[in-house]
Amino acid sequence: MSEEFIRVADITDIELNQSQSVELSGLDILICHTNNGIFAVEDKCSHADIPLCGGQIIDNFISCPVHGAVFDLTDGSVQSPPAFEDLKTYEVKIEGTSISVKKPVSE
Repeated sequence: MSEEFIRVADITDIELNQSQSVELSGLDILICHTNNGIFAVEDKCSHADIPLCGGQIIDNFISCPVHGAVFDLTDGSVQSPPAFEDLKTYEVKIEGTSISVKKPVSE
């Protein structure tokens, strides 16, 4: 069974240290453009189920735009409260300027 990657965005559409929310397989996924690459995480703060889209990105970290919880985009881990639960992360593939995300497996 081959791994299926779905094209979700173009790197030229997401400025450095910005993000874009996309829908994939019924899930909201946040594509984040950092100095260290492109990362994909669930677009939902684990503290209050609030979208992370629009949160400040510094290095590999994103902060929730409402309560300020901070997450590491490389592995989804919580870096500061009030969140206590890690984010789900998704595998990304870059081909030229095209960003694809590995199709999430149904849980």
